[in-house]
Amino acid sequence: MTIKFRKSAIKFLVNQAIEVEGDEETIPITEIVQSQEAWKSYISGKDKGISSKDLKRKLLGEKFD
Repeated sequence: MTIKFRKSAIKFLVNQAIEVEGDEETIPITEIVQSQEAWKSYISGKDKGISSKDLKRKLLGEKFD
């Protein structure tokens, strides 16, 4: 297998999307992989996440309190 072919095959696989059952939305495989890695980091304790207060502030703005 040549390097050019492998690169092409990898690009093809990376750019694949998954169709969500019951929905017309497709999710790129890269987003699925990132989500899986983030979840693994969270449940393993490597990433503590953010507090609900910080999340609300981030989503609703600085003047949430």
